[in-house]
Order: sequence, then C-alpha cells, then structure tokens
Amino acid sequence: MRVLSYILIALFLLSCEHKELCYHHPHTANVRIDSDWSLFEEEEVPTGMTVMIYPQDGGSPVRHSTNTIDHAIVSLPAGMYNTIVYNQSENEFTTISFEGMNSFSTAKVAANTATSRWYESRAGAERLVMQTEPFGTDCYTDAIVTQEMVESTGEEILASSQQKKRINNEPVIATHIPEGISYQISVKIHIKGIYNLRSVRASLKGVAGSYSLSEAAPTNEKATQLLEKWSMTHDEADPTKGYITAEITSLGLPKGHSATASENLFTASILLVDNKTIIDMPFEVGDKWQKEYDEQGNPKHKLYLELWADTTLPDVKPADSGDGGFDATVEDWGDEENVDLGV
Repeated sequence: MRVLSYILIALFLLSCEHKELCYHHPHTANVRIDSDWSLFEEEEVPTGMTVMIYPQDGGSPVRHSTNTIDHAIVSLPAGMYNTIVYNQSENEFTTISFEGMNSFSTAKVAANTATSRWYESRAGAERLVMQTEPFGTDCYTDAIVTQEMVESTGEEILASSQQKKRINNEPVIATHIPEGISYQISVKIHIKGIYNLRSVRASLKGVAGSYSLSEAAPTNEKATQLLEKWSMTHDEADPTKGYITAEITSLGLPKGHSATASENLFTASILLVDNKTIIDMPFEVGDKWQKEYDEQGNPKHKLYLELWADTTLPDVKPADSGDGGFDATVEDWGDEENVDLGV
C-alpha cells in the first residue's frame, strides 16, 4: 500500500512538471490579424468577418469567424501563412457562392446562377447570373509565425496562470484593408420616337462570373446579366426624343478583357405602346466602357455605357387598354413567353 502511494505521488509530480514544461514549450503562438474596413464603401458597416488562414506548407486551412471586425486572435504553429479576410460568414450571402476555399490559390466567389421567365440563355455557351450583394475582401501573403512567438506565448500563458489574469500581447502577423469587389454598371440609351416606348428589358453578355480572392481580381469566367428596371427621361426641347437608364451590380469585366467591341454584347429589347411590337437593339460595347477615377487617379468600381439607337421607334396605335405610358417592369409585356433577343 505504501509503495502504491509513492507511485501515485511520483506520477502527480511528473504530471505537474509536464504541465509546466508545456507552458514553457507550447506548440502554437497566439497571434493577431488586423483588419481596417475604412475603404469598404457601403452603407452598412459589417457586423462580422471571416479570416481564412492557409499554411504555406500545404496544411489544412483555418477558418475563423468573429463579430469583432477590427482584429482576430488565432493560435497557430510556427510557419508561413497566407490569409484572406471577407465580411460576414459564408452562409450569410444569397447572391454569391464560395468555391475552392480549401486552397489559397483556388479560393474564389462566384455570382449565383439566375433564372428568368423571358430570357433563354444558350445552354453551355453562357451562364445567367444574379446581381451581387456587398462583399468586401483582402488577401495577405507571407505572414510569419516564428518560434520565438510560440515560446513567448508559453511564457505569457504561464505568467497569466500564476497572476490569474490574461496578458494581451499578441504580435500582429497581417494587416488587411478590405475593399468592395462589386461594380456598379450604368447604361444610358438615347432614343428617338421615345413616346412609342412602353417597356424595356436587356441583357449584357461578357461580364465576370467570379472573383479570385487570392489574386484580388475577377477571373476569366464570363457570364450574362439582365437589366430589367429602367427609367425614362424626355428631352425638354423635343419630347419625341429622350433616353432610358438602368443600373446593376456586377463583378466587373473578366480577367484579360482587352476592350475590343465584340467582347461584350448588350441587347435592349423594346416593347412599343401597342403592347405587341418588339424591337431588338443589339450593341457591341466591349470598347465603349467609360470609367470613373478618384482624385489619386485610381479607377472606381463604376462602369458606364452611353449608347445611341440607330433607328427611330415607329408610330404604333396604343393598346385598347389606353395604358400606353412607359412602364419599366417586365410583367407588363403581356403573356409570358421566352423571347429570343438575338444574342
């Protein structure tokens, strides 16, 4: 019995010694990743963020989501890391999806596929996508966690356990300044005979379908977006003339876009006031993009198209309903059907 007691005491002392050694020789360091959202120009400040941490040795990534948006504290072994920050968590988005997130080089967001009652996309040739909601992100490469950081963490843990208080002294290994990736695309079409116009709907081919989080740029994947909400303005001097405008949000132009006309096809389909005549107006616009720049000469996330219709809308007899005024909604096109816009 006495021998057994000695053995238990020895094991207890060894256990205590092992714990203290672990404090002095931990396997990970508590480090800090900072994030400054001042360039994320959205109406609402993010209520949370996610940090993706990728070991450069090929280990599994670490995903850390937090309601604190200015920093994240994580525990990592010594090594080199790449990091990605984005607002909110993945399941809080409805118009974009996350793909390839297990690897830093393949991580991307893609605009979700859209459906339409009137636009029939060409199977295998294009993907119809939704407008994108506010999404801010930033990437950082070669963040270093040193062995000294690991050992320092062990000393702090030991000190805090003895003093019964937490010591906040995590070294910063990366600082992110996320920016929004969505572009605002505005289209303006000048039209003669505009009083004959009842409704408009349009398609824009050749926009970016996804965005690489590690390259901080759109990918070369192409997609199509629809413009279905339009407003009309009459010329004050000549009410037979005027213009229509619409805006959408997009991931911008795809990687490798070379500003040649055929890279983007915009097709406006116009319903006249007789509620039956449809006129298609195709425009090759890849070389017609206008950009806006800030005071430092950096391009903003805004793209403009200003177009002029070649033909005058013909005079037609308004529909018997008497409701011949302009209405931008798609539902006012009469019976629903698939309309080939010639794209």
